[in-house]
Amino acid sequence: MSQQPPPEQKPYTELPPPPPAAPPELPPLLPEMYTERRGRSGCAWGVVGVLGCLVLLVVPIIGLLLMGTVTVNGIIGGIQSMFNPPVVITAQTVLDSIQGLSQLTTVRYNYSSLVTSERDMPDVLKLLYGERQVLVAVGHVNAGIDLGQITAGDITQDGSTLIVRLPPPQLQDCFVNEQDSYIAALNTGLFSRSAPELVMEGRRFAVRQFRDRALAEGILEDVQAHTQAVVQQLIETLNPDAAVRLVITPPDAAAPLPESCR
Repeated sequence: MSQQPPPEQKPYTELPPPPPAAPPELPPLLPEMYTERRGRSGCAWGVVGVLGCLVLLVVPIIGLLLMGTVTVNGIIGGIQSMFNPPVVITAQTVLDSIQGLSQLTTVRYNYSSLVTSERDMPDVLKLLYGERQVLVAVGHVNAGIDLGQITAGDITQDGSTLIVRLPPPQLQDCFVNEQDSYIAALNTGLFSRSAPELVMEGRRFAVRQFRDRALAEGILEDVQAHTQAVVQQLIETLNPDAAVRLVITPPDAAAPLPESCR
């Protein structure tokens, strides 16, 4: 029997190692749960920090109260000043506010008077050419202080006190109201004619009479008092606790009178 040759053997080839097995898949983290736990932890630390700050603030205050160094009212006032800081007024603030009024502070005196006017002539001629009239004159006199005249030089500061110098008071106008004034009596001679200049002279006399009475009765002093009240009220509106001193300027005797008061 013939002997068969052994089967041909293939060369040995080394196989690659199997891939490593994947690690078991872990369940995903729950971000909601993680966030919630972290938030609670931060809030707790925040509360502890706030309490610690309050303790640091309160303990020294209690100590000062016990020692009598501070009072409860002083502490409350300090807290209020933190939220309501005091208003500091300066010379420029006062100047801007006064000039912002843009008005003339005035005082008016009202008058009525009987004015008798007649022609100047001998008594013998008055029966023939004379004229005599009685005028009921009604009018007023205005005096004032022009706040627009205040300049930066009129406002100075002495420490914490502001000094405001007011302009001098002066007459503004003297007026006879034509609608309310009238001729109460008129006597004329046999041959006289009405004299319009006599009526005008009676009105001018009434104006001068009103002017002199107003000055004698203190109209300029009343203007000063009224202006002081107006400026003081204005400054108190800016800051009720402001220290202000108002200086009065006396009337100028050499100042010319208004045309209507001459």
